[in-house]
Amino acid sequence: MLGLMERYPDYHYSQSQPQVLQWLKEDVPELYARVKQRVAEGRFEPVGAMWVEADCNLTSGESLIRQIIHGTRFWQQEFGVTPRHIWLPDVFGYSAALPQIMQGCNIPVFMTTKISWNQFNRMPCDTFRWRGIDGSEVLTHFITAPDLYLTTTFYSYNGPLRPSDMTGIWKNYRQQDINDHLLYLCGWGDGGGGATEEQVERMQIMADLPDFPQVRAGRAEDYFTDLYQRVWENPRLPTWVGELYLEYHRGTYTSQARVKQANRRAELFYREVELLNAWAGLYGMSSRQEQLNQGWQLILLNQFHDVLPGSSIREVYDDAERVYAEAYTIGKRIYDEALAVVLQQIPAGEQDLLLLNTLMWERTDPIQLPTALASSFPHAQQATDWEGNAVSLLDGVRIPPCGVQVVSPTGNAAISKTQIPSTCRAAYTDDKTTVLQNDYYNLQLDAKGEITRLYDMRTERDVLAPGQAGNQLIAYEDRPLNFDAWDIDLFYEEKPYPVQAVTSLRILEEGPVRATVEIVRPYMSSRITQRISLWRNSPRIDIATEIDWHEHQTLLKAAFPLAINSTRATYEIQFGNVERPTHRNTSWDLARFETCAHRWIDLSEGGYGISLLNDSKYGHDVHDNVVRLTLLKSGVFPDTHADEGLHRFTYSLLPHVGDWREAQIVQRAYELNVPVVCMAGQKKAPSIPIESATGIASFSFIQVDCAHVIVETVKPAEDGDGLIVRLYEAHNQRGRSTLTFVTSILSAQECNLLEEPISDVSCQGNTLSFQVRPFEIKTFRVHLAPER
Repeated sequence: MLGLMERYPDYHYSQSQPQVLQWLKEDVPELYARVKQRVAEGRFEPVGAMWVEADCNLTSGESLIRQIIHGTRFWQQEFGVTPRHIWLPDVFGYSAALPQIMQGCNIPVFMTTKISWNQFNRMPCDTFRWRGIDGSEVLTHFITAPDLYLTTTFYSYNGPLRPSDMTGIWKNYRQQDINDHLLYLCGWGDGGGGATEEQVERMQIMADLPDFPQVRAGRAEDYFTDLYQRVWENPRLPTWVGELYLEYHRGTYTSQARVKQANRRAELFYREVELLNAWAGLYGMSSRQEQLNQGWQLILLNQFHDVLPGSSIREVYDDAERVYAEAYTIGKRIYDEALAVVLQQIPAGEQDLLLLNTLMWERTDPIQLPTALASSFPHAQQATDWEGNAVSLLDGVRIPPCGVQVVSPTGNAAISKTQIPSTCRAAYTDDKTTVLQNDYYNLQLDAKGEITRLYDMRTERDVLAPGQAGNQLIAYEDRPLNFDAWDIDLFYEEKPYPVQAVTSLRILEEGPVRATVEIVRPYMSSRITQRISLWRNSPRIDIATEIDWHEHQTLLKAAFPLAINSTRATYEIQFGNVERPTHRNTSWDLARFETCAHRWIDLSEGGYGISLLNDSKYGHDVHDNVVRLTLLKSGVFPDTHADEGLHRFTYSLLPHVGDWREAQIVQRAYELNVPVVCMAGQKKAPSIPIESATGIASFSFIQVDCAHVIVETVKPAEDGDGLIVRLYEAHNQRGRSTLTFVTSILSAQECNLLEEPISDVSCQGNTLSFQVRPFEIKTFRVHLAPER
């Protein structure tokens, strides 16, 4: 590209993804210096605000913000430019949370070509207002260049610059009544390569052709600025509300399950590391955000839209595993340091149990004790993990919001007697039926290991549809017409193979804390082991799953036919949720036969509902009253051994009274994904008094008083000045909420998502009150008084 610039003074080159130039800077600094010179001239243009062209279905909301923070900072620091557009030509669908994230980062324009690849329905517009779940709007523009073979309405970002492309881009475009300036990308974009000399020569020739569209080189940022000014206030500019769902590549919600699980765990782990670093800062620990950003950039790299979606070659996933390991090493070092600082401030003896809750509400989750303390808590239940190791389970302990609970062995005896009123039980009733029961449910399994009845004793109703079994494992032949790892085609439903053979069905645990039945199923060359558990003090039904998978072109789903009447289901996305139809009335409804959700989905009717939670899965489908979770997809291209080997994950069924809001399903799904951390007390420094451990004591860093406000992030500020607290409204409702900190607030500001100030915020003592709009994301910069 630099050579073409020397030979063709009018040639402009656009480069997205700062990660690529970061590598160039590290590996070939002399070439990087030439790039910087061309950027200064305005001919080598940084485009797109994200660190990489990231997947927007699976990536968390906080990760999408970090993509923009890291991308924008790199462009600003290295080149002094700030792209005010999102450049994602080839990503496989776009979350309805993205408009608000863009607005919060001062980015008004979004560009793609990919939605034109829809299987069933052509998008009705190419330039439009895109409105997200909170009402935020951004200008969206599709590049309408025809595909290479001129045979479909698929738009392309490969630009050979043929005369037919120049006429075709205008022919395809549907907003001709409000805009006659179009953006065309010259060169090979899909897979890279840029423009060839022949293509640049064509541009020179076309610039002078009579009776032909005017063709000239220019900058993408200038085009988007001009387009915004031209159309934004035009009343004929159409509006699209909600997600930009790609009717294609639905398999990317599931392919390469390990990378998806690793991404989920990395996102949540770095959330905890940053929170602990912020907390430890009250006791003198300096910010480690600069080091953590090195780990973040590794996580962001793997969110590139052919890595995280599972559509890359085998070698990519070998690299991704190493990248996640490096990110974990960076984070773990800071996690251990920060946790040690925090725990040194908490008076507890070495025989005490310390329970760390990094979520912002009180929890009573069952916990797994450290081996060293198991004998000190005789009320704990003995159990086994997947490796057969002995573990101890304890429940009935209240753990404060974002805090630490100290439990002494002597104090636990009183807790066990007063706060745990009942038990779980498991028993065979005959040769064909196995029963699990607690205060919430009577759950019956047949000889195939399927749930034949789930009776909710709180409401005296059956959860499953009459005559139907729950947790049906069904394998489907999965041979899409075009792209194996990318696609699931609707006709997969025509070849189901129920997984019903059982080699072992046994009661594994009989309470009092947990009762568990283990089912081992063979399927072809694979083995599926599931542990279905009821808990004494939780209405969650956990299905812990281990799969040793050796199948190809096979889709594995878990199905739950529910006794629920609803035409719409609710799916969690980044910073909120969306509703989608459960019917297939129209082609738009039919096209969504496989959809993406994050930690939960819900199907509810008046007064009652059922949520399905998961700790690492994304692909779902809900048709009528049947809810299905996609567990594995084992394509053979481009990786012939995709998803082979061992997988461990958990999904959970959670029936509830009322709707998902009343049941606080957002919190329950977080709890499945963010377990309580259990530790033995540490030996204290001489200056820290050790209290007599005769009961319990609790210590809380930060909490919020509204169930519909979720604190997503607490971290040191990027510039080192104070703490950043990011939260969002999760129930689509307005209200007033208050943050309460462990120490006094010296000052507070509301910021945008880039941590730039918007306005000062008044606070009283250690509390900060604020209003929230439906699905609003808010960010505060807070200066706290040091703890003494």
